[in-house]
Formats: sequence, C-alpha cells, structure tokens
Amino acid sequence: MGLPLHSRMRQKIKNGLNTLLVSLFQKEARHEPIPADEIKRILVIRINYRIGNILFTTPLLRALEQRFPEASMDILIGAAYPASLLKGFSTVRNVFDFPRKLLKNPYAAYQYIQHLRANHYDLVINLNTGSASDRGAAFLARGTYKLGFDAEGNWSPSTHVVPVPTGIVHEALKPLYLMHAFGNHPTDFPQKMDIALSESEKKQGLEELKKRLLAQGYTWGSKEKIIGMFRDARFEKKIDNAWWEAWYAQMKHLNPNTLFIDILSPDVTEKLSEELYTLMESNLRQLGAILSQMDAFVCGDTGPMHLASASGVPTIALFKASAPALYGTLGIHDRSLTLSGSTPEMIALQITEHLASLPAVGEASAR
Repeated sequence: MGLPLHSRMRQKIKNGLNTLLVSLFQKEARHEPIPADEIKRILVIRINYRIGNILFTTPLLRALEQRFPEASMDILIGAAYPASLLKGFSTVRNVFDFPRKLLKNPYAAYQYIQHLRANHYDLVINLNTGSASDRGAAFLARGTYKLGFDAEGNWSPSTHVVPVPTGIVHEALKPLYLMHAFGNHPTDFPQKMDIALSESEKKQGLEELKKRLLAQGYTWGSKEKIIGMFRDARFEKKIDNAWWEAWYAQMKHLNPNTLFIDILSPDVTEKLSEELYTLMESNLRQLGAILSQMDAFVCGDTGPMHLASASGVPTIALFKASAPALYGTLGIHDRSLTLSGSTPEMIALQITEHLASLPAVGEASAR
C-alpha cells in the first residue's frame, strides 16, 4: 500500500517548493580552501531534536576547536535539553535552540529570525544540507563564508562546498569531511564522539554515583566492577525484557563480583530485577559524568549509548535493527554487537571476554 493522498500531496508541494528555491537562490560555490586566518566567529547549524544526532556533531566541534583555537563558536540545535552536552568545548560560547512551537507562531518566529540575523559570523557551517530547517537557517544567518556539502537540491547559498563522502561513513564522522575546506583531512582529528568532560566534572560524577548507590544500601568498594545497563530504545531498536533477563542472568554467572545498575527513564520506570540497583538522571551532562565513572555500559542503539561513548566509559552497543557501521560506537574501548544469530548467553560471553581485555579506566579503577 502506498502513502495516503495527503502525504503524497505534501511531498509534491515540498518537492515543487524546493525546485523553485533552487532556481531562485542556488549559486555556484567554490571548492578552494577558505582563508583560515579570517575565521574568528563560527556558527554551526544542526537543527535536530534527538540526543544521538546532536552528539554526532561533537567530532566536528572538536576538530574546529583544534583548527581555530582562538575563534568562538555558536551552535544552533533543535531542542534545548541536550544543549549542555556541547558546552564543554572551550571555544563554544552559545548554544541556541529552535523550539518546534516557533513554526506555529509567526510573530515569535520572526523575532527569532531577527535575533539570529543580529549576529554576523565569519563562517556559517550547515552540517546537513538535506534538512529544510538547516537550509533555512543557513540562508538567513549572516556570514562572510558559508560552508556545506555539495548536495543536489540544496538551495541555501554556500560560498564553499565539499563533496559528500562516498561509501560507508559513520554519521558522526561525516561532518569531519567539511574540514577539507580548510586544507585538512578528516583523519587529522579524533575519530570519536566527545562531550569534553572536565576532570572536575568526572570527580563530581564519581561522588554522585557513590551517593546514589550508598542510598540504596550498597557497600562502596565491595564489587570489583560497576556496569550500567539501559533497556530503552526507539521502535524496532528496542530489545524486549525477556532477552535482557536471560542476558542479565548469564552476566551475573560470568561476572559474580560485578555490580549492575539498571538505568531508568521516563519510558522505563521499573527495574528489570528486584536485586538490581537503579539510577535515573534527567540532566544529560550530569548523567554523562556519572557514566564516565563506571567500568562499562551496555545498551541498544539509542541516544544514551552515544552519550556513554562520548563520556568515555567503555560502551557495548547491541544492534537489533540498525547498522553499526553507520550508527555504532566509536570509542577505542567500545564494541558494537549485532544480535541477529546470537543468544543472550552468547552476547554475555562476548561482553565478558571484551571486559576482561580492557585496561583499568579512569576513576572507576580506584575502587
């Protein structure tokens, strides 16, 4: 069965409008390097409302920080709640959000646009030329240079473009290809996500983890390792509780001197087993600091998986429906495992063998 009539009509209108905008505004962009010595103020645009997609910007933010250490960066994202994840970079000054409600309030949208245009940037970067909202923001922002990918149908004028990377490229590493515009190669920079936690934040994360566990009756230091687990995920990526129960039983058997923490969320409010310790934290940066002090983190393909990896904890991601090559973990001690063809017991054995190969990491090893 095809799309309903209203969806087909909406798609036709969208395609027609995009064709019109291309004919009105698209201009020939240059491929030569942007003069790096002119870049003092940067605006990075990624209007998205999911944690994972916002964290996918962090490899590029780290690269820009290294390439332009004296510049200041503003970032335009979708929702406000993940903004704190981007504020650890020394060059980031402001993280602006674009609430969906603005689309229903023309006057508020007009005021927002005026505020956006009040700033002039030396460089405006559009990370996703396939997004209509990102195109619109890049079009409206005032910048001497505007950089994006050389994507077909992109009507938002760019002064400079780079080719869209070919082949299988992880979604978090694609933005790094934009560094070609400054004479760099993507591999010149770290190939991982990173929320740039400070040593002070990590220490506070350890204290918070200790406080939460002590409140539940845990004797601090009585277990060799602490492993966090997160069972929630979106739609077909979610792994059912029966699988988790079988996996947890085998993990306990293989790792008898390990404390397991069931990390809860608004959608998963009950722990898997009565014997499990739990943790819930809505502040994403504080959650990242707490996770950084665990010995490992296990979950499906979901935003907290990317947050854990970006926080530095060895992260094991379990893939049920999506592709690890595009969305998997990137940390040096991370692993992405595909569930197809494997039982919970087999996955538990793979994780146990991987954990045994890891060096002691960070403050967690001091227990």
